[in-house]
Amino acid sequence: MSNLRLALRQLIKNPAFSAVAIITLALGIGANTAIFSIVNAVLLRPLPYPDADRIMVLNESSGPGQDYSVALPDYFDWRNDNTVFEHLAATHKESRNLSGIPGRDPERVSCASVTRNLFNVVGMSAQIGRSFREDEDKVGAPPVVVISDRLWRRAFNADPSVLGRSITLHDQNYTVMGVMPPQMTSPQDTDVWLSMMRRSNNPAWMDRSHHPMIYVWGKLKPGVTVDQARTEMKGIAARLEKTYPDTNGGETAVVTPLLDNLVGKYRTNLGLLLGAVGLVLLIACANLANLFAARGAARAREFAIHAAVGATRGQIIKKLLSESFLIALLGGALGFLFAVWVRSGLIALSPGDVSRFQQISFDLPVLGFTFLIASLTTVLFGLWPAWQASHANVQLALKEGSSASGDPPSAKRARDWLVISEIALTLTLLVAAGLVLKSFSKMQTLQLGYEPRNLFSARFELPWKTYSSREKIGTFTKALLDKVSAIPGVQTAGIGSNSPLMGGWQTGFYREGSRPVLQSNMPSADLEVITGDYFQTFKVPLLRGRTFNERDTKDLPRVIVIDQAMAEQVFPGEDPIGKRLSVDPGNDEEGYVMSEIVGVVGRMRFHAIDEMAPLPIIYCSMAQVQRTSLGLFVRSSMGAAALSKSIRDVAASIDPNQPVFDARPMLDRVQETWGTHRLLSFLFSIFAGLALLLATIGLYGLLAYTTLKRVREIGIRLALGARPAQIRALVLSHGLQLLLIGSVFGLVAAFALSRALQSVLFEVKGIDPRIYLSVGALLFAATFLASWVPARRASRVDPIQALREQ
Repeated sequence: MSNLRLALRQLIKNPAFSAVAIITLALGIGANTAIFSIVNAVLLRPLPYPDADRIMVLNESSGPGQDYSVALPDYFDWRNDNTVFEHLAATHKESRNLSGIPGRDPERVSCASVTRNLFNVVGMSAQIGRSFREDEDKVGAPPVVVISDRLWRRAFNADPSVLGRSITLHDQNYTVMGVMPPQMTSPQDTDVWLSMMRRSNNPAWMDRSHHPMIYVWGKLKPGVTVDQARTEMKGIAARLEKTYPDTNGGETAVVTPLLDNLVGKYRTNLGLLLGAVGLVLLIACANLANLFAARGAARAREFAIHAAVGATRGQIIKKLLSESFLIALLGGALGFLFAVWVRSGLIALSPGDVSRFQQISFDLPVLGFTFLIASLTTVLFGLWPAWQASHANVQLALKEGSSASGDPPSAKRARDWLVISEIALTLTLLVAAGLVLKSFSKMQTLQLGYEPRNLFSARFELPWKTYSSREKIGTFTKALLDKVSAIPGVQTAGIGSNSPLMGGWQTGFYREGSRPVLQSNMPSADLEVITGDYFQTFKVPLLRGRTFNERDTKDLPRVIVIDQAMAEQVFPGEDPIGKRLSVDPGNDEEGYVMSEIVGVVGRMRFHAIDEMAPLPIIYCSMAQVQRTSLGLFVRSSMGAAALSKSIRDVAASIDPNQPVFDARPMLDRVQETWGTHRLLSFLFSIFAGLALLLATIGLYGLLAYTTLKRVREIGIRLALGARPAQIRALVLSHGLQLLLIGSVFGLVAAFALSRALQSVLFEVKGIDPRIYLSVGALLFAATFLASWVPARRASRVDPIQALREQ
């Protein structure tokens, strides 16, 4: 404690030094703590389920990047044939309208149709009531549901008497049988769980060629590894491929741990951020090591007196390490507060579709990480200066004027190499930031094929019991479009069912007259079902033919509009108008129907760039293809809040039980797809800027210190006739020499890092000459600035005064 008290007095005596050291360290530790808090929340924090490492998500795939949902008959075969899973459950995400609750307006709730053993997979039972019984999980079973804790609290005020109560979902009554614990929200933030097997006799679901957004969850048996499960499931998929070549040709099973399924695609990006912020901390430590070494040299006489009166080297090192530890402790505390302060900004920049990003907290592991970093930095920046100070020549230090004498060559070289390392690390970070920023810029300028600005979107889920026919759906959509189009400020409005960035519906197709192919080998396209002024609202150009009109009804031959990608892929060098494609639009029990192409429109990007490769698009008329999941798109000059309220009022006037949900500008949806890349580019830029600042300060500090130690030499040079320009060149050449050596090492590191970054870059090569030249110019400017001030000061030294003082 006595050493800490002495260290505190020493820091108080030198407030400028203490402030610079603490703030420098706080920036490094704070940045590391902030990034670790994200890594901890997203990747390290365990899932809230017992034996979560044994929970797997399974899907089907036809190759790398071609993953899709599971056909229900395939799930049945997986469940019956596997020997590696304790339980294998099926899930199907959807949303329904919850209504009929006294005092509450209708609202859309997130639902999941599941097999009853899903709750066995996650290892949780209801906190009140129960989950499904076996007799409630079969065709013809009574309609019962289990609800989430948050829905129970939000809609029912946590009333235990909710058990046995009837609620209305999509105009159908269900009985509440249980409430799950707060931790249970799977899959994907579900509020209501329904029995999947009640609907398992759906002909579309029982078709092996259909993959109706069903995903499988499994719990490995104790002792079974993920690799063993993958091997067996691939074997089962291979047997199904031989048994059902028409539907299962080329298909395999993919087994992914649940945590990887949720956040696996963010692992590389967060690892890169953690590495980048670690480099910033190393630069800060190098700066502080130089700062402490310079201060130790200035205190050489003090340490010599200590040694002369009997202090050992160990005691001197302990004294200096106490000061370093105190600096680290104060810097760590300030850095932790800095990380807490930027928490809300990190959440705002994070991807909004992953709840774990919204759960960033500064709990015990994060606090422990901060303490560990602070302890390590004590060693990183404190040990070498303390060792140097303890090995000073006592007799030389006690001589008169020794405080201004030169440092040993080894100390000079060590300080130079610390600055060289700072320059190398800074160049590496600047190159990485430049590549990531250029990638993000490319992404923002990506041709979407539509104009998202001034485009508003909202979603509807029509209850199939009420809207059971195309006529009823048509009546609702026509009234909605007519009334919305009449709102002042609205220019155009359209409706789509599987629209850009709002889910997807893929279908197979083949050209009339072409050789029949197996369904497993059939090409795929995105299928969009539209009505109203859809293309005008999105500002998608009509290239050939026409769009849909009132004559395209269910009683007339089927017509479709295709996009330019489809025209080029299927009809190269031909006019596709009037030709026909066989398409399965998803109408119940209808299957593939020959449809005439009446128009060709420009390309639209329907999916985020990291979801899947772009597919050609087929558009169908809502008058001919039935859909109850709708997206309304409105091009308007109105503000989002006012337009949202107007749309809700219109919907309520048509159907009071029909809620509007997910109402927001289309630009928000587009920007949401950039979430990870925006976070990566922003933080890389901040870290690179911080590294540049620290490296510039470090270089300035080194040159200022060495210039001070060479005042006598400079005075002699000036007395012997050296010109001020020559003195400036002497100091500048030292700085540029350090820049040159540091740049060589930095370029090697930057080349290596650019290869690691290639997987997260979009349309940018890892080696971009413009970025390297720009970074070089920036570093040269920073080096010249850091060197010019000491050089200018050195050139103005009064030789007589300098020699008198020495």
